[in-house]
Amino acid sequence: MLEGIRRRIQGWKGTTVSRFSFDRARLDPTRVRNQPALQSSTGLIWLVVGAIFVVVCLVPFLGLAVMGRPAATAAVVAAVLTVAAYAAMVVVRLTVSPGPRRLQRMAVCFIAMAAVALVGMIVCVLIQWSAARP
Repeated sequence: MLEGIRRRIQGWKGTTVSRFSFDRARLDPTRVRNQPALQSSTGLIWLVVGAIFVVVCLVPFLGLAVMGRPAATAAVVAAVLTVAAYAAMVVVRLTVSPGPRRLQRMAVCFIAMAAVALVGMIVCVLIQWSAARP
């Protein structure tokens, strides 16, 4: 596989690429893509951290929903979408074969969870703030 990539780069740039440069880039532990959590993990750490994240995110969302605040609907939607992203992460863990591809997909699910929670919280704050103003 690396030979094919090396040949494409040689033809593209007209330069020679040593095998050592590919191996060094692939094994460089400072690169984000070379973290053990994205290369050799079982995926359990993603599920544990994701579960903690969901619990932390559900506290304010459910608090807004239970208190009957103006942002209750947005809070419930954000909570449901956050839990759905965690459920997608669990499905990926159970259905995709072990390896970097599974771990990268679980990372994408976690990023989606964080994005949904952030946007949901911003929307809830804006709704609450506009309702509080006379």
